[in-house]
Amino acid sequence: MKHIFAPTQKKHWMIVDDDADILSLVSKLAENLTDTEIECFNSPQAAQAAFMAAPEAYKLVITDFEMPGMDGVELCRQLRRISPAQKIILATGSGFFTAAAARHAGFCGLLNKPFLIDQLRDALAEAGVECASLTHA
Repeated sequence: MKHIFAPTQKKHWMIVDDDADILSLVSKLAENLTDTEIECFNSPQAAQAAFMAAPEAYKLVITDFEMPGMDGVELCRQLRRISPAQKIILATGSGFFTAAAARHAGFCGLLNKPFLIDQLRDALAEAGVECASLTHA
């Protein structure tokens, strides 16, 4: 059964990382920048399955590079095969990628771990993703 989303329904952000602590941290940073629902996946295979079930539900994907079974570049390829215009940001601590290499691999942005909330906001802006203004307590 195909899911049809009403035009007023918010699209989700998908965050993929096999490290539970990093996944939680990136999710909390992202929650400070959007009122959009954040879906977290600790497996690229589970993320791919969720995306395949409803690709129109996702506004943005932020994925780690080094993960067991499928790296972030392959996940990006698989998601773009389904939705060529999907916005996908690579978040990596490997030091292997430059911004140009990430773009060449199909990503619209690069975050080098560890990163600050301002760097996440800059990557989102570069990708053309609107985010809420920060409120300082």
